Amino acid sequence: MAATMSGKISNKLNAAGILTQHANAKKDGCLIVSNGSITWYFYLEESQLVYATYSADPLDLLDNHLRRLSRQVPILNSEVRTQVRINFNGESSDQICPDYQAISWLVRTNQLKPAEAATLVEGIVIEILESYLLLSEGTFKFLPKSAHLPVYAKQTIDPLIQKCQRRIQAWQSLGPTIWSPHQRLYFVEKSPGAAKLSPSKIQQLQKILRGFSFRHLGVLLNLDELQLAQNLNSLIVDQVILLQDPQPPFDSLPRLSVGTSTNADASTNRSSTSSDNDAALGTIETSNIRQKQYTIACVDDSPAILNTINRYLQDENVTVVMISDPVKALIQIMRAKPDLILLDVGMPWVDGYELCRLIRKNSQFKKVPVVMVTGNTGLIDRAKAKVAGATDYLTKPFQQADLQKMVFRHLT
Repeated sequence: MAATMSGKISNKLNAAGILTQHANAKKDGCLIVSNGSITWYFYLEESQLVYATYSADPLDLLDNHLRRLSRQVPILNSEVRTQVRINFNGESSDQICPDYQAISWLVRTNQLKPAEAATLVEGIVIEILESYLLLSEGTFKFLPKSAHLPVYAKQTIDPLIQKCQRRIQAWQSLGPTIWSPHQRLYFVEKSPGAAKLSPSKIQQLQKILRGFSFRHLGVLLNLDELQLAQNLNSLIVDQVILLQDPQPPFDSLPRLSVGTSTNADASTNRSSTSSDNDAALGTIETSNIRQKQYTIACVDDSPAILNTINRYLQDENVTVVMISDPVKALIQIMRAKPDLILLDVGMPWVDGYELCRLIRKNSQFKKVPVVMVTGNTGLIDRAKAKVAGATDYLTKPFQQADLQKMVFRHLT
């Protein structure tokens, strides 16, 4: 259907104003705003916001919020969340986004109550709005409603915008070092600031700061990511924590503007004592992150692919078992007893689907995640993977970020 209204966002026509304007127009439909490679979607009904999402891996967004909710709704376990990704990781139209379809499916299958779906929607909307309100330019269009969407929450626009703007200001006060909730955190053990920390806090930081973003780390620790950033900011200023850029596609999201911290503030933070830094970590509970040595078995007849996977997964807590002979793979997997199995689909003699079926016949591997690595993305291939007993799939060619997200999803 043709758009009824379109235009560009500029300084005179800001992102918040565009959303408010369309809500006040009392038209049901979807406001679509694009900037670069990222597109935001706002579903409006009766002047209120029903749902919001974006194109930057919406199923990763949903998975994070399902993880949070799983503490109150235990049925939303890893198997259910993986099924969501398998069922809805396809193409979507402007009017029907995959994450909202997934939420509706969870409700229809009685794995989520409508009230729980409302809580889920409200959390996702806040995260989407926080990134959207940072836009200073872009294009927009409005599509009238053409598909039925079950409604779990209706939210008034203006209070939502005000809440998100307050959160954005709080984020900006942590700048300029912190400029995105998707920046990744690493512990710098040999930094001068680390000498001020107690041994127990050093052990705590080594455990949690392994390249997770503020968003992902907040999920693992059951903390709001803004609160987490505030807790850790003195250590970031003290260079105990190194921040690296977000992984794709989150590196394409708009950045927070330069913060209001002054050089005097930074100087004060740098002179913090050991007890100050310990106190900053006091509210962070790390018991939710299991600290163990993980074994990942990779089966692929290409040594180059195996070496690439091994290089991508280099980590002191991960051991990669590389298996190049699919005929001998089952025996080697049984010896290795891996926590995660990556299977190439297109191998000679025994393809990945058949090997997956053989693995599942062994009782000790009934619940071990098996990820099919394939260049095929069609529905038939997904169905074959599901029938064979695969829990997930990774599409070739993949980047390091794709592989790390897969490991995050199944081993944390």
